[in-house]
Amino acid sequence: MNHFHGMVDNNLIWLFVWVIVIDIATGFAKSIVTHKTTSRKGTDGLIKHGVLLIVILTLYPMLDINGLKGAANTFVTFYILFYAVSIVENLGQMGVPFPEEIKQYIYKLSNEYKEEEHDHEHNH
Repeated sequence: MNHFHGMVDNNLIWLFVWVIVIDIATGFAKSIVTHKTTSRKGTDGLIKHGVLLIVILTLYPMLDINGLKGAANTFVTFYILFYAVSIVENLGQMGVPFPEEIKQYIYKLSNEYKEEEHDHEHNH
């Protein structure tokens, strides 16, 4: 139970929750701005985000309990970067100017994490 309570003070978990919230908000705003709204797509997206949130918030303490907090942090960081890319893309599609350096940095980090995870899977 302490591991679940420990997540309340975990900045990485809070960042994960907030990038999901921001992604949902920017996705919704994008659909209004671009006039591409479908309630089905929105509902599916919310379900997907909700399931991922539940999975991570359940899996994280279990990995922590088993001494795999580093793996759990890597997993959560990967999803934070995934959502950061999505947020940048949503803002870009709405015409919000985004500094190219920041955009490239986020994409580069995201690609490095994907490659690192891919290499890690093949080495085990």
